[in-house]
Amino acid sequence: MDFFEPKILYQEANPYESMSAFLEADGRTIYLYLQSHHNPEYPMKALWVKNTQVAPLQLEKDKLRNGNAPMLCMDEVEQPDLNPLSVDEIHFLWTEEGDGVALFQKEELIAFLPPWSGMENVHGYSKYCKKEALTASPLGDGQNGILAERIQKSREFWKFRSQPNSWKSIQERRLAYLEERLGKHTKYWSADGGKFPKLGIAQFQPSFYDNVVVYSTIGMSAQNMPGVEFYYKDYLAYSRIELVFALNILDSVEATEIWVPHLLGEIIKYPWMMHKWFGEAHIISMPRKDRDGLLPFSYLFLTSSLDGTQTYPLRDTLNSENGYPIRFLTCIPITEEEMYYFKTVGSKKFIEILKDKNQGWIHSSIRDPFV
Repeated sequence: MDFFEPKILYQEANPYESMSAFLEADGRTIYLYLQSHHNPEYPMKALWVKNTQVAPLQLEKDKLRNGNAPMLCMDEVEQPDLNPLSVDEIHFLWTEEGDGVALFQKEELIAFLPPWSGMENVHGYSKYCKKEALTASPLGDGQNGILAERIQKSREFWKFRSQPNSWKSIQERRLAYLEERLGKHTKYWSADGGKFPKLGIAQFQPSFYDNVVVYSTIGMSAQNMPGVEFYYKDYLAYSRIELVFALNILDSVEATEIWVPHLLGEIIKYPWMMHKWFGEAHIISMPRKDRDGLLPFSYLFLTSSLDGTQTYPLRDTLNSENGYPIRFLTCIPITEEEMYYFKTVGSKKFIEILKDKNQGWIHSSIRDPFV
């Protein structure tokens, strides 16, 4: 059988420059695809948008074997619209998290490839699909309902972020919260490389601690992290975070500046680049080593559950622009042995052990092993 050569009609990267969506036509069908730029483990997503030839009565398995994208069958499609989409009339609208995309023709929603594409046999939703099919589901009412609401919230998010002073208000809101609890910030670094999203790292030296320096990310909480919705029903309450790294000063504040801001800077964009999220009791690789560490710290344990004997000043809530709380997660360096022990006993037991060891939210480079 013939192979129908596909042609890309339209292509666009998301604002995070971490994914690309492209609309592809082969003369028989039009498909919407989503592909990660940086995460090779993230599978390409595919959604049937419409047929541009008369639908077959049944699935054309011979064409599938030949490498062609499947057409939806006669009983699965809304007929008789076989017209190709006009490139001049289409545009994409990305989800806030950057891992889903809606296709519009003029102002009409045509298809939606959601973050959950590829899960439980759902590829996405198309206006031209009449019932559940191999590579599409019916879109339903494009102006009302759960999907329309999700797309509208994304539209409102991007409208806000496009305003000239949006970053200034985001930055000031977080700095004001931190400065009220930690004192005036002593240094600030831009951490976004001149690209979206705007991000920074602030340094504080609280007067109520002797020889302690605190670093906090600024701006991670201004947009939802991708993937949280697959773990929490009320995912918006867990989707916005900032990372905090507090440590005892052994030599000088300048000595901590050599590695801590770089460490935070290397992971600050990770959720949107790799389409993974940071949350309570997560463990991530430590990209920079503790220069004064007596132990071989290799990982960061993320938590907001450690007080120890140290007063934790960031426990009261700061809400983000969407009205949901920002979670300030403390970074605690741990060794590989401690990481494996965590995997053995679980987060609850591991946190109990840290509390028994009087490990608070401030890291000591010369601490004893936890286990």
